Amino acid sequence: MKRLNTIAALAMMIIGLTTGLAACGGDDDEDDPVTPKVTISLRSCSITEGAEYNAPDLTEVTLSYNNVVAVSPSANITLNGTKCAAQSATTTAMNVIVTLPALEEGKSYTLDIPAGSIVSKTDATVSAPAYKVSFTTKAAPQPIDNDATALTKKLGWGWNLGNHFDTSSGEDGKPNQYGYWDNATPTQTLYTNLKKAGASTVRICVTWGNYQTADPWTIDANYMAEVKQNVDWAEQAGLNVILNMHHDEYWQDIKSAASNNIINDQVKDRIAKTWTQIAEAFKDKGDFLFFESFNEVQDGQWGWGANRTDGGKQYNTLNEWNQTAVDAIRATGGNNATRWIGVPGYASSPTFVLQSSFKLPDDPANHIMVSVHFYDPSNFTLTPENTDGKTEWGHTAAAGKYVEGSNEDHVVETFQKLQEKFIANNIPVYIGEYGCVMQKTDRSNLFRNYYLEYVCRAAHTYNLPLCIWDNNSTGGGNEHHGYFNHKDGTYLNNLESLVKTMIKAATSDDTSYTLESIYNKAP
Repeated sequence: MKRLNTIAALAMMIIGLTTGLAACGGDDDEDDPVTPKVTISLRSCSITEGAEYNAPDLTEVTLSYNNVVAVSPSANITLNGTKCAAQSATTTAMNVIVTLPALEEGKSYTLDIPAGSIVSKTDATVSAPAYKVSFTTKAAPQPIDNDATALTKKLGWGWNLGNHFDTSSGEDGKPNQYGYWDNATPTQTLYTNLKKAGASTVRICVTWGNYQTADPWTIDANYMAEVKQNVDWAEQAGLNVILNMHHDEYWQDIKSAASNNIINDQVKDRIAKTWTQIAEAFKDKGDFLFFESFNEVQDGQWGWGANRTDGGKQYNTLNEWNQTAVDAIRATGGNNATRWIGVPGYASSPTFVLQSSFKLPDDPANHIMVSVHFYDPSNFTLTPENTDGKTEWGHTAAAGKYVEGSNEDHVVETFQKLQEKFIANNIPVYIGEYGCVMQKTDRSNLFRNYYLEYVCRAAHTYNLPLCIWDNNSTGGGNEHHGYFNHKDGTYLNNLESLVKTMIKAATSDDTSYTLESIYNKAP
């Protein structure tokens, strides 16, 4: 009986609840369910709290939200108190882009986005919570002031007497039967006009082996006198001179020497005897004269040969040869006891001097420089007519007409690494050769001019003096590197304007003339 009374009571309660729901509109709620309320929250930000950024590279911040958003008209988004413009990209955007003012180097910043600045696109009464993010910018690099940078200013922009004395027959005692490849007879006027044009240095490239016959490898006296005459002319014009051993690779067989000690000893003996003669001939010359041990020593594969698989034997052999040349020069005494001497890495490539396999010679005078060449990318600068040749360069080049990975960033990265490894540690580096052939179309020559200006300004930025390669040729295409007539120093190929641009880029201390300003004027 008690159980029946309980059941009856429960039934009455259910009837009462149902009646109450009906009176409160319960049936209407079933037909019109409550719509979920919109919320706005930040999912991600393109900058990280506490991170450090390169000031010139950070121009905007992207904020990503969980729903479609808009920037409130009353938004007051600021960076260190300075109001910033902000916008969503499209009407359906879930991202907001905040444009930053120009940032200073070495400074702390806070981006402040107050509550109510970012609102729902569908309901402006709904807004994202306040958000702040702080970051810093990298400090500006401190100028390097040491012997290496002083030497950079001394050498400045230079020029190569290319394919004149460095014409090789590939045989001992037999000069090239065609004479000098540049078909020119230099004069004092050549060097006077180079100085007048703004050059500070000439690199006189010399092949010596063709004028030697047998041990003790005596250099032909007439040939030595002719080389000396050109050094004298350059000195009288007020130019620095870099004098080297060039295209003697035919007897400097590094692949064989690296695998055979007898051959290596024979080569080192000849190197010592040859450099002793050169050094003796010039020992009384002042500090305008620099020596350079070798030019582009490699096994014929330009860094893609047996050097990659021989366990470093060729690299070690070149290190030995550089030491041999330095020892021979220092032993002659006089001004050679302290004369600056440039030494190359394998193939004169920046790649190889940046590797641990490259060793500087021991030098009691501590006057060793590092010599590199820069023709990257060679498909554009040297061989645009080849099947894999390219006719444009840089960030504005057309698709398929440039070499991937060899544009502006590559130049800056390479030169910066050279500065960090050597120049910052008071070891000078110079670019003994750089250049780019005359192209065959007006458009391609615009890219050529841009390349040469950019490379020169990057060299100045990272304290690298450099010498343009010039082989006295006219016209365009592969191997066409003419700037000055090798006889009298008059301009070739109507290139006075380009020469002046390169000299300005390589030497000007105008702080408003930057890589960025050149970059922004690319063809």
